Amino acid sequence: MATPQPAIFNEMGRNQWYVHLSRVEGADLGKIKGVLRDAVNAASGHDINLCVLFGPTLLADLGGPVVDDFQPYQTFVSADGSGREAKGTQEELLLWWNGTEKDMIWELQFNVRTALEGHMRVARETPTFVWRDSWDFTGFVDGTGNPEAHRQPEVALIPDGKPGAGGSFAIAQRWIHDLTAFNALPVDQQEAVFGRKKAPATEKTATIPGTSHLAHVELREDGNNGYEGSAKRDEIARRSTPYAFHDGSVGLYFMAFCNRQAPLRERMNAMYNTDGKGVRDQLTDFSNPASGSFYFAPSMQDLNSMLR
Repeated sequence: MATPQPAIFNEMGRNQWYVHLSRVEGADLGKIKGVLRDAVNAASGHDINLCVLFGPTLLADLGGPVVDDFQPYQTFVSADGSGREAKGTQEELLLWWNGTEKDMIWELQFNVRTALEGHMRVARETPTFVWRDSWDFTGFVDGTGNPEAHRQPEVALIPDGKPGAGGSFAIAQRWIHDLTAFNALPVDQQEAVFGRKKAPATEKTATIPGTSHLAHVELREDGNNGYEGSAKRDEIARRSTPYAFHDGSVGLYFMAFCNRQAPLRERMNAMYNTDGKGVRDQLTDFSNPASGSFYFAPSMQDLNSMLR
């Protein structure tokens, strides 16, 4: 049985660090492999979670599993003329550290990026943290739609017997919130945007508008998305945390895992109404991604094979 990277399901520490990288001209794959091997060992030795995720090109060039339907992230553009879009910034590698000790997380990521100089460039990085009891800065509890803990491997991992078994498709995005505009709404209108009650409550609102976030991301077998009734389908396991930059930018670093990539794309297409056949998620009036990439987190067996 394939073993997933434990960081996907381990309890997250309160501090996170995401580093996206891509190769530069003349990059040595052997050097990259060695640095990543050392990174995995160093994180384990310091009781820090590390998830190593690959974009389509690097996964192939390192001899990773040939998984079904692994596409690069393309910008999702709303068809309603609003100009709203979920920007695509596909990179080749994502390293996600998390744990309790921020100083050690910083040191580990600094050592890796330094060792990769001349072979990979850092495209972007985002330190994040757990705020209150897993709240988003909008004042809503994040991840309330996650499956129960015991079901998350079923939702997130490719099953045994299929290419890439034990691995997981992931989406990584940095959403920027306009809190001034959002906080100007009365609480009942804020709740209508999400389709859920504001923290510390987690239940759904009595009615769920078709423009609500929930109506776009909680997929149901009968197509009546967001509402109780038929079974949920194509669920995802979310691992999102907020960030706050010194320039005043705040938002949510959205990270989610799934056993197929298509449900991740389906949610984004629905949120932005890219085909013009539905309605755009009202949340995009107040928050939009400044970056977005798709990655694959191979099983430990595949990862070890790739890094030999």
